[in-house]
Amino acid sequence: MKTIQYALLGLKKEESDAITSYLANLDGYNLAGIAKNTNQLLDVILAGMPSLIFINVDNYSNKDFINPINIIKDLYRSFPKKPELVAIAPSKKQAFNCIKHNFYYYLLHPLNESQLHLLDSRLRIANIPKKDKPKKLCLQTYSDYRFIEINDILYLKADNNSTEFFLTDKTKIVAYKTLKYFESILPKSFRRIHQSFVINQNYISRIHLGKHECHLKPFKMKLPFSRAYRKVMSELATNLSSNALS
Repeated sequence: MKTIQYALLGLKKEESDAITSYLANLDGYNLAGIAKNTNQLLDVILAGMPSLIFINVDNYSNKDFINPINIIKDLYRSFPKKPELVAIAPSKKQAFNCIKHNFYYYLLHPLNESQLHLLDSRLRIANIPKKDKPKKLCLQTYSDYRFIEINDILYLKADNNSTEFFLTDKTKIVAYKTLKYFESILPKSFRRIHQSFVINQNYISRIHLGKHECHLKPFKMKLPFSRAYRKVMSELATNLSSNALS
């Protein structure tokens, strides 16, 4: 796990000791600093750029406990990544209030190792590097391996037990597996619109629900969609229009 710089804000001595002693025995944590109040927090941020900040929200009433959150956001305004906030709260009611204000996690008084262990586990899972999604598709026929860019696929057409790939450069490639198989392995941007067609929704230029037609750019390609997929196309039209000016 990449080392996490953390800071403490407004914690009591026993709380600070419990957290620092527990995290000191684990790999991947480094104390950036301790601030008694938000005024001191700026020095801690400039010195260590913590990505995790523990806040004792018991120091703030329900009316004004949001103040330190706004101050932290202001302090980090010039930085690309905002810190995750962990509340140390006296009750679940106040803890849930923190979660509603986008705190990453909460710990309840009195602190114990089991709570800190759960926080550590969550942080480690969140910091597992995500594998990049494959950008190429391999079409194999016996000893022939053909690699195509997934983003270059315009649509697929079923042809009995084989599948025809139509690419943006007007190339057509035949693969000897079913359309259903390729539908199952391609990204979610590939949508079945007909028993015979799967399209790349990134190339949709028009959906005509009345005529049951789907138009694809850049070649003004026009494909039919069946009545069984009308609801799918209606939802797709709504989703695409929500991301477009109208």
